[in-house]
Amino acid sequence: MLTDIHREKITYLNQYRYADKEIDRKIRELENWKSKIYNVTSTISDMPKGKGRADTIASGIANINEIEETINSDIDVLVNLRKNIETQINKVKDLKQKEVLKCRYLDFKKFEEIAVELKIDIRWIYRLHEKALDNLTIESH
Repeated sequence: MLTDIHREKITYLNQYRYADKEIDRKIRELENWKSKIYNVTSTISDMPKGKGRADTIASGIANINEIEETINSDIDVLVNLRKNIETQINKVKDLKQKEVLKCRYLDFKKFEEIAVELKIDIRWIYRLHEKALDNLTIESH
């Protein structure tokens, strides 16, 4: 049965998954802005038009640059977070426990997927996970 300490460790380990999802979200937003800019520029012709399109393009490019900067910064944080989490997981001595933690928290696999991959009964995967959490030490960085 999971304890409060287990839940704290799970919260720590899940930081990587949520940071990764946030980057994916920003990448989708970036692609959306690029698509908007492309659509605006593809409709520009030789005929003189109002200043609105140029403003839209300039605004879009500014948004794209800002999003790219935040994505790059977030990726730096993500890489460091993964290193820290992987370092903590690698300190678990039991190889199966370590593999369960890596599959779950670094590869984002469901317990059922881990059970199939490792050819271990799902109930034993849950037990290995709990034991791995017992053996995991979270150090502040």
